[in-house]
Amino acid sequence: MTEFHEMKPQGKVLLPRPLPLEALYHKYGIERSHADNVARNVLELFDVLAPVHGLGPEFRKLVEIAALVHDSGVATDMENHHKAGRDILLLHPPANLPEKLWQVVAWTAFLHKKKIGKKKLHKLNEKEFGNMPEDLQALTLKVAALVRLADALDYSRLESRLGEVTFGKQRIRFEIKGNGSVIDAERMRKKGDLWHLLYNTKLDFVPEIKRR
Repeated sequence: MTEFHEMKPQGKVLLPRPLPLEALYHKYGIERSHADNVARNVLELFDVLAPVHGLGPEFRKLVEIAALVHDSGVATDMENHHKAGRDILLLHPPANLPEKLWQVVAWTAFLHKKKIGKKKLHKLNEKEFGNMPEDLQALTLKVAALVRLADALDYSRLESRLGEVTFGKQRIRFEIKGNGSVIDAERMRKKGDLWHLLYNTKLDFVPEIKRR
């Protein structure tokens, strides 16, 4: 039994106790190389897609931190790490963020893993997510859409990167570079489901073409 579960006696509500990022990494065994890659990816996506997602630069740090801690639950419960991560971050939110944004990071961790469709979005309102102010719910979904793509770009753990970006009419094409580009481009296509529920701009991901 992990220390995390021992700290949650049944029926007892615990007040959040913020932890610095380094303490979260150590306490919950977060894979630093993956976390750093996803954070790098999400910042690149945030910048490229800024005209579409509409989040101001004041949210750039939020998406970075959400990416850094999205896998907080892996060491606690690999199979259900999205749920474990949410619970961990509700209990120990990143001290680097204002209290108002703590739940955004926790629910981003919950939303980063599984397939998301309209039915799942509707069911979110039956959870504690539905008790959040509507503006924070909307913000969480936007952050989660970006983190899902950034996580997918590092799915192979082969250091894939964004390559050439081509803008069309309500369509953006990303070339994915690196030895894992075929795997990661396909993963990004799958994990783009939430993005495509939120926005009309279609995203395409293709592995790089080796030019001779």
